[in-house]
Amino acid sequence: MLPPQTLANREKLLNYAKSLDIPVEKIKNENTFLQAFVHKSFAADFKEIWDHNERLEFLWDGVLWAVICKLLFLDHPEMQESSMTLYKIALVKEETLATVARNIKLDEQILISKWEEKTQWRKKDAILCDSLESLIWYIFVDMWYQEAENFVKKYVYSMYSEIKKNPVKSYKTMVQEYVQHHTKQTPVYIDFEEVKDSRWNITKYRSDLTVWWKKLSEWFGTNKKKAQEDAAKNYYLSTKN
Repeated sequence: MLPPQTLANREKLLNYAKSLDIPVEKIKNENTFLQAFVHKSFAADFKEIWDHNERLEFLWDGVLWAVICKLLFLDHPEMQESSMTLYKIALVKEETLATVARNIKLDEQILISKWEEKTQWRKKDAILCDSLESLIWYIFVDMWYQEAENFVKKYVYSMYSEIKKNPVKSYKTMVQEYVQHHTKQTPVYIDFEEVKDSRWNITKYRSDLTVWWKKLSEWFGTNKKKAQEDAAKNYYLSTKN
């Protein structure tokens, strides 16, 4: 169930979807559509337990990555796999998705708590990125793949023309350059099997970014590669603060 105040935003959010060329006539589950805009802080403002958009992020990366990979592969037959990987990372990273969210004014639609409103949380990259992910997931689940691809192609993949103006590098590459420049050492990633399910299948890895066995950062992921990249991202962004 959604917080009661969510329904007060129904027409506003439907009109917003129309402005993005999301076919609102294809909406089958309106509650899930509205849920995509509800931040967990908004739901937590009430005594009752209400639904919010965090659960909707569950499948976003599979959908988004599939669309981006398809478009890069078809549009750039001359591009090598290594380059496609870097552009894929650049297109789906938090900063890019937050920029997309701002471009489409998603920040003005998110329902957040009174406290977060006062502290300008709706402007933060993490919240904007998560909200965009939830909206993409909703489109995929309720309207299926083609509509999700149309949305991603128009608003996310279109960032490619801007991104290609500068060399694209993974966070691991940028961290390696940074660490080698400052310490003359090469960073090492130490991977751990963090979580297993009831059948002992590994569901989460932890990767520690280290230099001379000193841990600089750690992060988690569903595979080693993602855990390493996000550990590198976490450390690289900390050097910019």
